[in-house]
Amino acid sequence: MPSLRLIKNIWEKEKYYEMAKEGSLDRKHFGVVLLKKMSRSASSILDLGCGEGTRLDYLTNKKGVGVDISQVAINLARSSHPHLKFIKGNLETLPFKDESFDLVYSAFTLEHLNKPKKVIDEAIRITKPGGNLVFIAPNYGSPNRASPVFKGSRIRKLVNGFLKDVVGHFRKVERLDWLKVQPQTSSYFQDSDTCVEPYIRSLVQYLEGKGVSIKNWSSCWEEELPNPSLLQKLIAGLAKLRIYPFTFWGPHLVVHVQRNYLK
Repeated sequence: MPSLRLIKNIWEKEKYYEMAKEGSLDRKHFGVVLLKKMSRSASSILDLGCGEGTRLDYLTNKKGVGVDISQVAINLARSSHPHLKFIKGNLETLPFKDESFDLVYSAFTLEHLNKPKKVIDEAIRITKPGGNLVFIAPNYGSPNRASPVFKGSRIRKLVNGFLKDVVGHFRKVERLDWLKVQPQTSSYFQDSDTCVEPYIRSLVQYLEGKGVSIKNWSSCWEEELPNPSLLQKLIAGLAKLRIYPFTFWGPHLVVHVQRNYLK
């Protein structure tokens, strides 16, 4: 569970959700396009870390449920989208029975979790066999990237991360081992509330051992910010050529899995 200071100083402020809403209005992001397509055939949808509910409302107008740890977020969501259901809750212990939803997703939430593995396992638990599960997050754990609150050496991270990817290509390790960082709680700037740095390669490997089938993934190179550095341009070129591990090094992660039917 996130710290009480983080909840009180950041997540219980309406201004935080005003800023978050702007990001939720992005309809062109690969992950959102994917979700919209799947939502059309889903009879039950769950948003993990729903915030003020804008994204869930875009995806569905009648069959969605959103969960968030912030009471302020839930109040805003209920007020703005009364046709949907919103529940205050801890994502580590979701109040739903096994195999409850056709579509479960987490959009820009993983990076704010102290225990992402636990939340991912919970998300799998409540997804129906044959149902879809989608994770979207900043790819801060990529060797060539870092969260706004990262305090270490970027060069060391780049070198060590590259070597780790090379080893991981030959010896798969089914654990997340995402770097934990210290969120800034005294004042807020974009993603200053980051707690861990998600990385798509380790997420894909972790999910492969969890009774799901990987259907699609992308590190969203098309979301790269304007005027990238020369190094970033070089890495992007290698990724375009599908050279490992650079395809995993884009700015965001989107992973779509389908829960397997029990044998």
